Amino acid sequence: MSIQPLQGAITPATASATRSATKRGSGRSSFDALLDAIDGPREGNTVAAPQAAAELLRIEMMQSSLSLSGDAAESPRAGTRAVENFLANLRGAKEFSRGQACAAAAPFAAPVETPPKASMSAAGDELDSIGATAAQYLGIPYRFGGEGAAGIDCSSFVQHVYREHQVDLPRTAREQINVGVDVAEGDLRKGDLVFFQTYASYPSHVGIYLGDGKMIHASSGKGEVTISDMNSSYYRPRYLGARRVV
Repeated sequence: MSIQPLQGAITPATASATRSATKRGSGRSSFDALLDAIDGPREGNTVAAPQAAAELLRIEMMQSSLSLSGDAAESPRAGTRAVENFLANLRGAKEFSRGQACAAAAPFAAPVETPPKASMSAAGDELDSIGATAAQYLGIPYRFGGEGAAGIDCSSFVQHVYREHQVDLPRTAREQINVGVDVAEGDLRKGDLVFFQTYASYPSHVGIYLGDGKMIHASSGKGEVTISDMNSSYYRPRYLGARRVV
């Protein structure tokens, strides 16, 4: 049986109208059934992107041309391969797009700078060593604002001692009280910094705790680096708290 040649070329508009008429008449085309068999039922009969719709139309037109040209036996296999290739590419594009979206939605967080936390496990020998270093300053004259052997104030004395143990502290007691971790009065240990409110409304004096209620500090009252009792009538009511930096 011979097949009459087509009368005129099939244009996209004609194919679209024919497909719409087929859907209205028979509900579903054979091409829709083929897609369902390959990729599972679709949600509705629409294609998300214009490019995808154009590609599906091209494949359907190719199938129709193959059938009308007498290659009916080959057309299902060729059409199926074309659809499979198209769907594989479509899935790959979707996965790539989804991956890109995830990457954009979860950017690396910007680094946050935080001061180093004080170690809570300094060995007893190290704490004894800090006390020994501080003791080398005993008798050095006190001088407000002083930073050397000719004269030194309380915060500079503390800064010098800890610098010899690779701990950098700010220059003033007002700044030093913000370093390290807070220490409850009942948890004081050798090497903790102890702070007092003396001549100003802010922390204005600092010393190094030695244990048994004693501290070593540069004292303006004694005029030198000395050891004092923190429970004295002068220091006890002026005590503000302690910080641990080693």
